[in-house]
This record gives sequence, structure tokens and C-alpha cells, in this order.
Amino acid sequence: MLSKLDLKASLEGLVVIRDDRLPVRRIPLREKPLQRYVLPYRGLLGLLIILIAWSLSWVQDGGVGENNTFFPLWLGFILMIDGLVLRRTGSSLLVRSPKIVALMFVAATPYWWTFEGINQVTQNWIYIGPDNRTLFDYLSASLSFSVVIPAVFELSELIGSFSFIRRFSRMPVLVLSQAQIKIVAILGVLSLAALLLWPTYLFPITWLCLFLIFDPINHLAGRPSILSQVRNGDWRLVVAFALGALVCGFFWEMWNNTTSVSWKYDFAYFDFARVFQMPILGYGGYLPFGLETYAVFHFIAGLLGWSSNSHVPLNGDAQALSA
Repeated sequence: MLSKLDLKASLEGLVVIRDDRLPVRRIPLREKPLQRYVLPYRGLLGLLIILIAWSLSWVQDGGVGENNTFFPLWLGFILMIDGLVLRRTGSSLLVRSPKIVALMFVAATPYWWTFEGINQVTQNWIYIGPDNRTLFDYLSASLSFSVVIPAVFELSELIGSFSFIRRFSRMPVLVLSQAQIKIVAILGVLSLAALLLWPTYLFPITWLCLFLIFDPINHLAGRPSILSQVRNGDWRLVVAFALGALVCGFFWEMWNNTTSVSWKYDFAYFDFARVFQMPILGYGGYLPFGLETYAVFHFIAGLLGWSSNSHVPLNGDAQALSA
């Protein structure tokens, strides 16, 4: 039987963080440092925002709750995941480089508008709501699109912090010559063109063509890239970002399903066995979308000379560097 003291210590261990990797947290006029709990304040704030926004998203009166909860819902999600990563690793995107996180929000808007442009040809999803869009509607949509890149990166880093990811650091190598890498980039451009010409049959390429274009460019320019990792047999980034985007996709579809202002899909011959609004095979598109998001963002960060600030740490980095 546990004594009262042992029980108190056990319960305290569930919520108090004792991790030397985290800086001591102090406040003025207090000598004793504050204890750290299960989530840093940003994580707790994120949970609170999610609770409020998700509750409002169920409102079906055409008001604020129905139309304007997507951004706060995902902002809360990003803060919560960042807090979890900080709790697990002692570091996070927001801790390492707030400017990179800001760039992710800014870059995500034109990034997703690119897919909206492609969708004008493929018609794979349509938005449920009024047809007469105002300038405010487009600005609101742009704000909602801004969460795409930070959400994928945050969740991918969280997945990459687990020990199972180390299994993928010693996998078969994929070595391409510079000529072959250039051919891959050309194939990416041709696949995008083919997609726009024959969208009925080639619409799945939507979630791969940008990766084929930008990852080879990043590799040839010396920026972070998937190719530079897999040529050493390190597939951790592939797994982390594929799974990170897939989990994000689950939450996107789940939260989309609770609102009346949302979207629905038309995937032609893949349109069966829906999970929420998404046909189950459609979730497969999130796997390459994670790699696409990684490649496009590092291309943008590289143009600004910020590649060194946008590294995503993964479990087993020390082993990979020593190999």
C-alpha cells in the first residue's frame, strides 16, 4: 500500500517535468524556480483554443462559430503540438527559430492557393457555402491556408521524436547521379503539365509533382532535401513527414466533418469507403503531400538564406552523424 507521501509523489510525477534540457523558469521577486508541468504554457493555451474553437465550430447559425473557427482551431493545434515536442525533446520549432515559424505561416498561403489553382482543373473538391465570394471570404480563406505548413512540420517533428523512427536510419541507399536528379526535376515539370492536360486520369499526381520538382532543386543547391538523406540510407525524414501529413489529414477531415461550411470530394474511381468526407484511398495522398510540403518550404527558406535555421531534428540524429 502506498503511503500518502508516495501517492503524492507518484501523482506529481505525472504532471511535473524534471528535464535538465529545459531552461530554468523564473519570475521576478521569486527565488524558487517555477515547476514545469505536462505541457508548457503554449501547449496549455493551444488546448484551450482548440476547446473553444471546436465547440464554436458546431454552431450552425451562419455566424462566427460556423465560418471563422478553422484558423484558431489549427493555431491551437500547432501550439499544442509545439508544446508536446518541447516537453519530449527540450526543443521545438518556436524555441529554435520563431522567424522560421512565421515564414511557414506566410509561405503556406500561396502554397495552398497553388493547389486550389490545380483543383480548378481537376475538380477533386468543392467548398460548401455561398457561391458569391467577397474579398473578406478570400482573405479568410488565405488565413486558413496559412496553417498548412506549420501544422505538417510540427506534427512531423513530434513523430520524429519517438524512438521507432531510428529504425529507418539504416535503410537501403538511393543514390542518383546529378544527371539523374535533373531528369527527376524535369519529370516533375512534365507530370504537372500532364496533370493539367489529363486531370481525369492523372489527378493523384497533384500530391507528388511539386516534390519531384523542388526536392531535386534543393539537393543540387545544397539545401536540406529528402534526396540528400536517402542517398545515405536515412529514411527517417520520409517516414516522419509522410506520417505527419497523414495524421494532419485525419484532423483536417475530422474537423471539416463537424462544420457546415466545409468541403466535399469527388475522386472518380477512388470515391468509396469514406472516412468523414474523404474516401479512404484519398488519405494516401497525404503521404507524398508531407514530402511535398518539406521540399517546397525548404526551397523558399533556401531562397532567403534561412536553410540552416529550418533543420528538423529527429530521434537518432547523433547516431546518423557518427555513421
